Amino acid sequence: MAKISVPALTLIMLCTLVLFSSEAAALRRVSRCCTRYSNSKVLTKDIKGISIQKRNGKCNINAVIVHTTTGKHICVDPNQMTDITDKLK
Repeated sequence: MAKISVPALTLIMLCTLVLFSSEAAALRRVSRCCTRYSNSKVLTKDIKGISIQKRNGKCNINAVIVHTTTGKHICVDPNQMTDITDKLK
């Protein structure tokens, strides 16, 4: 059986840890896309901002993501955004 030095073993463990933490971060980013529209109501005073999601890959719908002051992300049908923008005027 071959012997592995402590520095080599440490390097292997470190590379494995970096690989798995990078994969986990990528999975968290992918899971943040909208896959359906929300029925949640949002008060206009609670809207911090919005972002646009285009349909591609795992994100299977076009959506407007409403970011709230409480840290929630609400997926809205882009066709319904006129209702929200009218309220913001």
